[in-house]
Amino acid sequence: MTVPLKRFCNTGEKRREEKDVANLVEKRSFTPQKFFAGEFPVVRDTGTAGAAIAQYDMIMSVTDEDSGAVTLQPATTAGIANVVGIAVNAAAKDEPVVYIMTGEVFADAVNIGTVDAAAAKAALRKLCIFLV
Repeated sequence: MTVPLKRFCNTGEKRREEKDVANLVEKRSFTPQKFFAGEFPVVRDTGTAGAAIAQYDMIMSVTDEDSGAVTLQPATTAGIANVVGIAVNAAAKDEPVVYIMTGEVFADAVNIGTVDAAAAKAALRKLCIFLV
């Protein structure tokens, strides 16, 4: 009995299927970044972003004069006294943001924006966030 090879070994069709499957696979890149530097206890809180916040931004609280609503924004030199922590996740305006209020983190992982490094370190130290 003769079995047609086309039935069991159609390599052209198999290659097309492999290409189609390869196009369906989502490709992403991930660059690990060390953030937490030690065993110091971490306290988290949540708030609402008043502006776009990137992951690991130093953030401050801002109170709206009209409504009295408190939102979170990336820290500025003028608002250094209102620093509340470091954002753990990125958030767009009006989205929830999780941030840490205590902990030990690597200084190069934190985005302090235009704030002076010494001023940022001092402001975060008051919250028991230690930059190493």
